[in-house]
Amino acid sequence: MKKTLLKHLTLFVFVAFVGILINSCGEDTILNTGNNPPDTSCADTSITNLHIKGRITFVDTNFVRSGGIYLISAYPRGGWPPMGGPISYDTVRVSGNTLEYCYDLGGFPSLDTTYVLSVGFRKSTGGQSPIMSVYGCDTSHSTSCWLANPPTVRISPTSGARYVNMISWSDTTKKVY
Repeated sequence: MKKTLLKHLTLFVFVAFVGILINSCGEDTILNTGNNPPDTSCADTSITNLHIKGRITFVDTNFVRSGGIYLISAYPRGGWPPMGGPISYDTVRVSGNTLEYCYDLGGFPSLDTTYVLSVGFRKSTGGQSPIMSVYGCDTSHSTSCWLANPPTVRISPTSGARYVNMISWSDTTKKVY
């Protein structure tokens, strides 16, 4: 009986130790701003002041190949839903059937503020351009998430954000906005 109890206690202590070790080796919460685990597949993973960096993963290959470009855009929280252009954007250079793309948003005013990120398709002809994803809501069509109170990314004059990863539709008919 004592040997069985000792074996179980030893196993429990070992598992607890391994769990604590794994947990302590994770990214700092300041650097991992999203709910997704950090992804270091993008070449430049350094944090640059007033920059937001991450990865977009498209869930389908129905890319629009002409008549516009895919963008990841940042809007101030007070400017959401968008009624004008973004504060910052980066072009997603779609090629072949690649589903993952790195982005780097910069050029933010030197303010301590929060931003809503979206993936959209900007038509060459102008007019309303579809938004296929909003950070934190991803491909959800629930308006309670992406329209009323979407998650935001906070940056300040002394820090940026990295590992802000998103999932998005490429098919513009599946737009959320």
